[in-house]
Amino acid sequence: MPSYSHHNHHLASFLQNKEMNEIYLSYGIMNFAIGLISVFIPIYLYDSGYSIPWVMLFYVLLPLYFVIFAYTGARIVARIGIKRSLLVSIILTIALFAGMRKVDTYPWLFWFLPLVYALKAMFYNYSFTLNFIQHSDRKHRGKQVSALQASALIASILSPFLGGVMITMFSFKLVFVIASVLMLASLVPLMFFKETYEKVTFGKGNLYKELFYKKNRPMVYSFTGFAVEEWIGYVIWPIFLSVVLGGVKAVGIVSSLSIGLTFVVIYFVGKITDKKDKREMIRLATVFYFFGLAGRIFADNFVSVLFVDTYKRITGQVLHIPWTSYTYDLAAKSDYFKFIVQREIIFDLSRVIVIPFIILIFVINFHPFAISFILAALFSLLYAALSKAEIDIVPPIKLAQVEKVKSDAK
Repeated sequence: MPSYSHHNHHLASFLQNKEMNEIYLSYGIMNFAIGLISVFIPIYLYDSGYSIPWVMLFYVLLPLYFVIFAYTGARIVARIGIKRSLLVSIILTIALFAGMRKVDTYPWLFWFLPLVYALKAMFYNYSFTLNFIQHSDRKHRGKQVSALQASALIASILSPFLGGVMITMFSFKLVFVIASVLMLASLVPLMFFKETYEKVTFGKGNLYKELFYKKNRPMVYSFTGFAVEEWIGYVIWPIFLSVVLGGVKAVGIVSSLSIGLTFVVIYFVGKITDKKDKREMIRLATVFYFFGLAGRIFADNFVSVLFVDTYKRITGQVLHIPWTSYTYDLAAKSDYFKFIVQREIIFDLSRVIVIPFIILIFVINFHPFAISFILAALFSLLYAALSKAEIDIVPPIKLAQVEKVKSDAK
């Protein structure tokens, strides 16, 4: 009995952070909306008559636009504030979904929608991450990241299945409308926050120049590994599932089942992350995750796909919770706005460089899926590089500026 009461006391204390609870709720609603449609967007483009290389070109334009406008986007977020930036990202998401409904009618949208996609990702990623860093704390960041992941998983357990069923029974276009309404709803919990602003204390030149500093190589390598591996899983894996399983409904079922089986892992990984050395966890989990990605080359039916996808998701959570938590630790101990912008630039610049080679693999058409999955597994090994990144001591003047921004935000 004492241990049970002790556990409840910690849980109650953990949930007393009102701002974090609102972040969890918003993130959960948003992921339910995204889960209804996101896994099916590459399939939608494919079913609309675009070949796989053309679908991948769509997703090359997205990071290219992001890299071009990364600094401008940061300045806009700083000027209009975090809450308004989140609102802009939701409006852009609805515009994206509305445009996707017409992409088969107006071909020019194929070139324009990646820009909308990049801008909505930019506004959301900057503002949401800033919001999370402001209201989370290092002592409990592992639990807070796992709670964030749990809220996303709870929301995503049924959404791919429901999305697949609705697309099969009705149409992609109806699901785009439903997802848009839910995206608006995800903004409601964040409306209770006071508007906060972040100062841009960095110039455009140093923003890119510092990426090539020797001390930043571990982060560059690790973020590159995530960016390429995640992109292959987001774009190529759904198309592969559609081909192997024969329809969006089956893809939705597999996604929902594997997400549900993964949920139980979240809580325990979060607790361990706050007690153990995050860097050691990252190194160990990277190995297990590698085999999950490599196992995709053996998936050729419903049972094997479900097994591989579930193992990959479970090991992915074991890796991503300490990896994300340590990333936030690194950001919080530096000029965190600059860190966030540089992280996003690394993500998208690496995709711009690597994806054309993957497109070439599909043009040549020699076991393109298998080669892509092997590449994803190899790039995932770069996750471990983050364990060599040290949390620097910020110069006193800069630290004072950062703490002042935090104080103003509160």
